[in-house]
Amino acid sequence: MSASLRAWQRAELRTDEEFDRERPVSSLELFFDLVFVVVISRLAHHLAGHLDGAGVVTFAVQFLAVFWVWNSFAYYTERFESDGLENRLFTFLAIVPVAGLAVFGEEGIGATYVGFALAYLLARGVNQAGWVRAGAHVPVFRPIAARFVTGYATSTAIILASFAATGTTRVVMFTGAVLVDIATPYFTVKQQSALPRLSTSKFPERFSLFTMIVLGESVVGVIVGLSELEDQRVLDGAGIAAGVLGLGIGFSLWWIYSDFVARRAPKPVFVTALFWVYLHLATLTAITATGVGVSIAIADTAIGSLSDSSRFLLVGSVMLGLVGVAALETTLARDDDEPTHPRLSPALKLGMAGLVGMLGLLDLGWSTHVLFAVLLAGLAVPMAYGAAVWFGGFGGGRTAPATRSPGTSGSTRAR
Repeated sequence: MSASLRAWQRAELRTDEEFDRERPVSSLELFFDLVFVVVISRLAHHLAGHLDGAGVVTFAVQFLAVFWVWNSFAYYTERFESDGLENRLFTFLAIVPVAGLAVFGEEGIGATYVGFALAYLLARGVNQAGWVRAGAHVPVFRPIAARFVTGYATSTAIILASFAATGTTRVVMFTGAVLVDIATPYFTVKQQSALPRLSTSKFPERFSLFTMIVLGESVVGVIVGLSELEDQRVLDGAGIAAGVLGLGIGFSLWWIYSDFVARRAPKPVFVTALFWVYLHLATLTAITATGVGVSIAIADTAIGSLSDSSRFLLVGSVMLGLVGVAALETTLARDDDEPTHPRLSPALKLGMAGLVGMLGLLDLGWSTHVLFAVLLAGLAVPMAYGAAVWFGGFGGGRTAPATRSPGTSGSTRAR
């Protein structure tokens, strides 16, 4: 093969998994993910200033769009990653509109809608170029690429038409366009069965790393909340204590996701893996909102009581995060020595989600510290269960070997 062919490579299906080869996440993928740190931070900042129903809805819609841009490129890399120059070029071409999502993100469904929507279409357009190229070189992928492009064309038509609309109609149209994009892979399930199975190392690790980005918002939330208290010259021991408890909430969410989701791959059936992706979308939306809720609740210590909006956001997002992790567990492959119980483990999270939701949504005059303590108590139950099955040998399977310890990702292989 000549040097020019090695530099610019044709699209070829990755078959590493067929030969039991694990693939690491590349530094290029990590650099690409860094841009999303800024995008998510901008969306979270906007939500912090718009805690009403409309603000929550617009945040959720924008997060759906941003996540789907990221997921589409992650899936392309899973199937067609190469070490050629074309991979670097397409990644840079994708980074440019993703940066646009950050620039126009804060008012992306309002004053800067056109910029945000165009950035979304351009980012998705780069991804479609990859699918077209893949379909041209890989016949078995051609019907899948055709469906992906058809879905994109439909969503593009809806978004372009939305430029003539205003207000709620525009929001509904953009939401519909994003949902078309998200639903499109479901119509490729049959065709995907002819492709190599998804990796049980690289693909789950990409999602674990993206989850770390989202969890970072809980740390940012604490810092922002404490900074607001300091700016008002009211940061005291109570505020610092609230900050410590807020960090505990973010740490608890990491613990639960790491122990119960990150270390395992989805079942080796494409439709299950697709729902695993959808459930990540819901779970990560909730985790991001949790970071915002923590920030607002800490700032509320200056007035001595929580506002209803911050309480609803924080309690609701923690509750949905627990439900999401419980649902994700049901999509995961189980090794013979998997220590968690297939029913008890999700049930604990669902039970705690219901209890936290019931208590937190009641107007009992909660202070920030008390509400944080209640949330931490609810999160502590699945955390304790995870510690028991991993370090105490209690649970639904044999004690796991050291190579499958919790707190790692991309190191396990589904059987």
